[in-house]
Amino acid sequence: MAGVFINYRTGDGAVAAVLLDEELKDVFGPENVFRDRRTTPPGAHFPPELWRHLENCGVLLVLIGPNWLSVRDEAGRRRIDVPGDYVHDEIRTALQWRKIVIPVLIDSAVLPTRNQLPADIAELTERQFMQLRVPYAHLDLPDITEALRSHVPVSRAARQPAPADGTAQPGGNSTYDRCAVNNGSGNPSYYEGRDAQSGGRP
Repeated sequence: MAGVFINYRTGDGAVAAVLLDEELKDVFGPENVFRDRRTTPPGAHFPPELWRHLENCGVLLVLIGPNWLSVRDEAGRRRIDVPGDYVHDEIRTALQWRKIVIPVLIDSAVLPTRNQLPADIAELTERQFMQLRVPYAHLDLPDITEALRSHVPVSRAARQPAPADGTAQPGGNSTYDRCAVNNGSGNPSYYEGRDAQSGGRP
C-alpha cells in the first residue's frame, strides 16, 4: 500500500487533520489514508497498528500549526523533545525510511528552523511544504490532493481532477491556483497560477 499517513499534534492541528482526512479519503479511499482516531478500531493495540500503517504508507503529511513547537507537557518540556512523543517519532522514522515527507503549514504557522528542532528530525526543514488555511480549506485542499496523486492510488469512486486547461469544475477550483513555496526561511512565498511549484496523540 502506498497510502497517506497524517501526522498531527492534538491541540494544534486536530481540526485541520479531520478536514484533510475527509478530503483525502474521498479521493484516495479510506483504506489509503491513515488518521489515528478514525482508522484505529476500538481495542486495537495502538503502537503496532500505528507503525504498521507508517511502514506501509508512501507519504507522511506533517501538520504544523502555530503552536506546534510550543505545546508542552505537565513538566514544562516541549512535547517535540519528550522521549516517546508520537509526533516526533513518526517524523523521525519516516525520514529514516526515506518516505516522502511533506510539511503542511496550518493557518499562520511557519516552518521551524533547524535549530528549533531535535537534531534527528531537523531534515524536516529541507522538505518543500504546502499550506492549509482552515478558513480557505476549499482552496488549499485541492492543491494538496493534486500533489499526492502521483504517489497515492486513487479510489475508483474518486472525484476527477480539474481539467488540464485550468477551467474550474462546478463547485471546484482550478488546480494549483495558489501555492506556498519554501524559500528557505520558513516563511511561505505565494505564486498564482497553475505553473507554480508547491513545495491523536498528544
